Amino acid sequence: MSWLRGDGEQPGRPLFIFGLAGAGIATLLGMLAPHDGAVWRAPTVLRERVSVALAAAGYPGLDIQMQGQHAVLHGIVEDEADIVTARRAALTAAGGGGPWAGGVTTVNVADVQVGAFERPYTWSARREEGRIVLSGAAPSEAARTELIAAAGQAFPNAEAVNDMHVAGGSPASDFTALARDAVRLLAGLNSGEARIIDTQVVFIGDGGSEAVNALRRRFAEPPPPFRSRLAVTVDGLDVDHPELQGLNLASGDAETCERAFDRMMERNVINFAQGSASIDPSSRQMLNGLASVALRCDRFSIEVAGHTDNVGGRDLNMQLSQARADAVSAYLAAQGVARSRLRAQGYGPDRPRVSNATETGQAANRRIEFYVSS
Repeated sequence: MSWLRGDGEQPGRPLFIFGLAGAGIATLLGMLAPHDGAVWRAPTVLRERVSVALAAAGYPGLDIQMQGQHAVLHGIVEDEADIVTARRAALTAAGGGGPWAGGVTTVNVADVQVGAFERPYTWSARREEGRIVLSGAAPSEAARTELIAAAGQAFPNAEAVNDMHVAGGSPASDFTALARDAVRLLAGLNSGEARIIDTQVVFIGDGGSEAVNALRRRFAEPPPPFRSRLAVTVDGLDVDHPELQGLNLASGDAETCERAFDRMMERNVINFAQGSASIDPSSRQMLNGLASVALRCDRFSIEVAGHTDNVGGRDLNMQLSQARADAVSAYLAAQGVARSRLRAQGYGPDRPRVSNATETGQAANRRIEFYVSS
């Protein structure tokens, strides 16, 4: 049979069939190609969009699980009306729906409950003799179950102790995944603790170079809004602060920790704006080193002491020294140091280190010191 017409032209049917086939192949390739609308990427992309939508609506701490185009939310909100609002935000996070449009089709909020919020939002995993202890707040019952299961898997020969409770206030939907990874990497260290305090991720401990490098790869730059502080030594050596070599801050006494602060401050000062408690940006690196010491020593009480020279009125100097001590204490707490272990005290001009008779002496007396006690 010939497909040619009498006038020598081909009929449109084969071209139409081939056209449909080509369009089908193009559509299939489009759906499978590596872009946000691809079927195989839909759950990942949708989760990101739901996370952004919930954060914009004021619910950044709700856990999100995607089952295809179906979203399942877990967590705590402050009011019944928030459940409705959060559901609507998730449902409309990516527009319409359908496989190609990539929209959310249903949102399950059965595990979103009204409950108490905690600020600061604090969680920790701590290695002890034969135990791994998880404590603090978890964003949902599902998250608490997942984290204790992760601890059991990461520490198969240790008792996994669940001291966690469920509370609202988690800073982001990535909280549970971040905490789970923290537990897993903590298992690679010889000793230590992982903390998440609001958006600050902290590791304290010691391990081999391979384990510490793995930790740095994962947590040197955690996903926003989180940031990290890694006060971890490599086989007992603090490679970032050579001035601390010879001091065992993991098991040393209060005097050892105070000596570490003294060494850090020996050739350094914390600079403030003139007549102000605003910390000069030039001192941030110095403060980060002090935070590393404080994190490894906050099993003791740490007093941040502010001192001034005798220039000006005593009352004004007392206020200024207290404000500066408060500023340094707040900075350390923001880096993950236990707030309950920090105390700020201003002494004004009452405890001069040297005579105030010269400008050099006055400069030496304007200082921050650290006193450590058990």
